[in-house]
Amino acid sequence: MPGRLSICAIIAVRNEADYLKILLPRLAAQDIEVIIIDNESTDASSEIYDDFLCNPIIRIISLPYRNFFSLTDQMECKNQLMDRLPHDWIIHHDADEIMENRDNSYTLRQTIEEADDQGFNCLNFDEFVFVPEPGSNYEGRDYYAHMHRYYFFSPESNRLHRAFRRDLERFPNNYNGHRIAAKDLRLFPVNHTLRHYILLSDEHARRKYLGRRFDPIDLEKGWHGNRLSFSEENLLFPSLKATGLFRSNGYAVRELCRDAPQSTHFWEWDK
Repeated sequence: MPGRLSICAIIAVRNEADYLKILLPRLAAQDIEVIIIDNESTDASSEIYDDFLCNPIIRIISLPYRNFFSLTDQMECKNQLMDRLPHDWIIHHDADEIMENRDNSYTLRQTIEEADDQGFNCLNFDEFVFVPEPGSNYEGRDYYAHMHRYYFFSPESNRLHRAFRRDLERFPNNYNGHRIAAKDLRLFPVNHTLRHYILLSDEHARRKYLGRRFDPIDLEKGWHGNRLSFSEENLLFPSLKATGLFRSNGYAVRELCRDAPQSTHFWEWDK
C-alpha cells in the first residue's frame, strides 16, 4: 500500500467536554485527524479544542444551535464536509463513542489500513452500550478504563457503517450515520467494535435527556424513536443483577460478548 492513509474523524459536539478529554488523545495517538462541528457548546469544550488544536483537531466549524437537537443539521454539515475533504478515509464519530478492532489486536487506524489494503471501502461496527452502576458517577473520570458493565445493542444487523473511503460513490446527502447507500459498497467481512458511553451519571442522564427537544424534521424522518419518552424513573441505571448485561475485564479485553443481543436500550427495559 503506497504511502500512509490519511484518515479524518468528523465529530459533532455540544457540551461534550468529559468525552473529548478521553477521545481526542486516542485519535491523536493514531494519527487520525479530527474536524469538530461545534453546536454552540457552553461547557469547557472550547478549552479542550485549544489543547488539541493541530493534533488531532485540524478544523473547528460552528453550527448554530436552534434550541433543539438536530441530527438533520449535523448530518447535512457532515455530508458537505465529506464531499470536500482530501482524506482517503472518513470516520463518522460521536464524542461518546470509542471505536476499536473487534478483538483489540489492532488500533482503529490499523484496522482501516487492513481493510483498505484488501480492497474494501467500508467498515461496519457492532454497538456495545456501557452502563454505570446505580448511583455511580463517571463524570470527570476515565470511563473507558473504569466503566465495565455493558450490553450488546443490536436491533438489526449491519447497521453502523461508520468508517469508509471518501471516494466511495455515496448517493448525495443520504448518510444519517447508519447504513451507507452506495453503488460500489465493498463491506469488510468482519464487524468491529463501537463502545457507546451514552451516560456517565444519574445527573448527566437528567441533564442530557430530560427536557430535550428534537428537530421536527428529524421526527418526520422517524428518527429518535427510542428517545422520546424519557422520565427520571426509566433513566435509572439497571440493577447489578439485571439480565442482558455483561462485564468486561477492563479496556484491554480481547473481544466483547455478542451473546444476548438487545433490541431496545436500558431505559426501555422493565425495571
